[in-house]
Amino acid sequence: MGDYIKALIETQVIGAFRVALTMPLEHVLDRIKTYKQSKQGITYVQSYLDIKGARGLIGLYDGFYPSFLRNMVKQYYRWPMMIFIPSMLNDHIHNQSLNKIITGASIGLFESCIITPFERLKTLKMTSMATGFGYLKYITLESIYVGFRIQTTRQVVSWTNYLYWDHKVRYALKADPGQPLSIINSLIASTLSSILNILAVHPFDTIKTLVQMEENQNYRKISLYQSFKIVYQNYGLAGLYAGWQARIIAYFCQALLTTPTIDYLERNYGISKGKKQQ
Repeated sequence: MGDYIKALIETQVIGAFRVALTMPLEHVLDRIKTYKQSKQGITYVQSYLDIKGARGLIGLYDGFYPSFLRNMVKQYYRWPMMIFIPSMLNDHIHNQSLNKIITGASIGLFESCIITPFERLKTLKMTSMATGFGYLKYITLESIYVGFRIQTTRQVVSWTNYLYWDHKVRYALKADPGQPLSIINSLIASTLSSILNILAVHPFDTIKTLVQMEENQNYRKISLYQSFKIVYQNYGLAGLYAGWQARIIAYFCQALLTTPTIDYLERNYGISKGKKQQ
């Protein structure tokens, strides 16, 4: 029990540290990426000029409050779930790839219920040039969970894809499961997991933005397949992957801390520890 309590405390500290360290840059990238997704077809320079022209440099931090709260809330459950669910499943499922997929789906389903309101408020603020906290009027049960379906799909795809490839790449780079990753191998694992995650997740992220913003209410009335079809027909793959460059930088910044952290936690409290003991 002592190990579990220690692990829980460590995960909270590590998670809070990651948010504090990466949030200033991550939010600016997310702001520009989200605005670019909402205005399909414009360049990064035009996105920046639109935001700066309407709101000044402070506009780059529009939506910071819901985004910061979302990131902090996630730290209370995501690290323990990432470590303890695979550890528990390991007693019954000896296929580690399947173990990670089930873990990712579990986290994604749970997380969607928690973060959809924050994502909705963040998207409303980032896709509008309105000042103040007028977007808070959308805090009603009917409005705050707009986009829950696509948010859930996005989170499940993101988590299953990330945990699967992170596990595959990290352990492929190790001679022994209990061996810590070197700095070079951490960079390799972070880079590969970021690229693979962007390829799988970004189209869902684009549709999520279009559904949750206030100016595109038609997207809420059609199926996800129809949404993908409309964006692809009008803008091609560039439309579905709008803002991917900004997102991959943010993903890489996250992975630089997440990859060695999950490796450390698995070696001390998770499935790697179990492997060493067997």
